Amino acid sequence: MFLLLPEDRGVFGLTSEQLQYVPKIILLERYGDYVEGLWNRLPEHLRCDPEVRRYRRCLAHYNQPGQRFYIDEPAPLIMDCSTCRAIEARGSHGATCDEDTQT
Repeated sequence: MFLLLPEDRGVFGLTSEQLQYVPKIILLERYGDYVEGLWNRLPEHLRCDPEVRRYRRCLAHYNQPGQRFYIDEPAPLIMDCSTCRAIEARGSHGATCDEDTQT
């Protein structure tokens, strides 16, 4: 199956069935900013992939009482969160900080 999208936001119009044909490399390189909005429609094998999970927002280490930047900015991506990066560096290779593993 071949899908042609005239603009990047067109990915939101794809169904779960159509999204399974989008290769991971294309999803992350071209539509990485939209992973959070597509999360519930992504195939299970992509939702389990640590590399894809890093494109979600880090809500566990964000908007904490001692932080001041939460008012003006959205939560950082897991790959941009300093706490998540530290957890990944300490943990095993391929470990990803996400909703299930964030501390």
